Amino acid sequence: MSAVGTMLRDLESTIQRGSGHERAEILARLTDLFLATAIHMDEEQVGVFDVVIGRLSRVIELHARIELAERLASIPNAPNGVIHQLALDEIAVARPVLIQSPRLSDQDLVAISAAKGRDHMLAITERPNLGEPVTDFLILRGGRVVTHAVASNQTARFSRHGMGVLVMRAVQDDALQATLGMRRDIPTELSEQLIRAAKNSARKRLNESLALALVDEIDDAVERGAEALVADGQMPSELGPISAALTEIKELNEAGQLDEAKVRALAQSGATEHATCALAVLAQLSLPAAEQIILGSDREAVLLVARGLGWSWETTAALISLRKDLGKSEAAIERARDSFRNLAQSTAQRVLGFLRMRDARP
Repeated sequence: MSAVGTMLRDLESTIQRGSGHERAEILARLTDLFLATAIHMDEEQVGVFDVVIGRLSRVIELHARIELAERLASIPNAPNGVIHQLALDEIAVARPVLIQSPRLSDQDLVAISAAKGRDHMLAITERPNLGEPVTDFLILRGGRVVTHAVASNQTARFSRHGMGVLVMRAVQDDALQATLGMRRDIPTELSEQLIRAAKNSARKRLNESLALALVDEIDDAVERGAEALVADGQMPSELGPISAALTEIKELNEAGQLDEAKVRALAQSGATEHATCALAVLAQLSLPAAEQIILGSDREAVLLVARGLGWSWETTAALISLRKDLGKSEAAIERARDSFRNLAQSTAQRVLGFLRMRDARP
């Protein structure tokens, strides 16, 4: 600690008469010394550095404070007072400390959020393993941007109340629905609310996205495709060919040879049973549902599912060509292509998720 004593003697004169460069230089020397010996220090020894670095850091320029924060942020026994001082500084300084420093408790993070506002809150949302008191406060006081950010932090923990507020807000927020849909810690009863919200949003988006001439039919579009799933479960065609086709398709899938290109090739060759089975496997739907999508009365269903799977128009057109009432009409195909291109993939994905959910019901 004799080196510290030497620098302490120089500190007063440096603070009083030194230039910004000289202050930054002595701070860098102090920080170097601390980092070199921190692992061996007890709290009393760290406290000496806390006083010295803390005093000097209050009179240095912004770039030097940023550098100090970056160097101390991840140190487990960094000077406690300095860390709290940096965390309350402007966001360029505070950010690395707010994200990384183990010196900041949940109570510290809540207090900093309340004192400083959105920029500091956003930095805190990047912190791993956020505790429930912090996430509760961020949800309550942070606004939409902060709420989305904390919801996307997969290691953050949420209280039952906090998660309930997130799900409630997701009813009116499609982007938040998508974010929460990626989490695995939502209680069952809240998951059911989230699914209902996604279903309602899908209907609304369909009404907004597709041609106005189809609006009267769209309210039933999702249900028409899904109602076949709770019918008698029989395919109109003979069971023998479809059973054989399903066996072949499953073998291709197990061998890693079933993909969009294979579906397109099957449809282009007119192999209706094989294309239907392939769609069922890749879309994770039942055979009756897949047949209704390709051949059923709802002509938009195949567009929705193909778009939801991220398939190309060429593959979609090949599936459409299997229909006897639509597949050979150039005008109908042109209209279908326009609808396909105007359909938002996020909307189609939500509808596909709903179809899967309905398909899974007993």
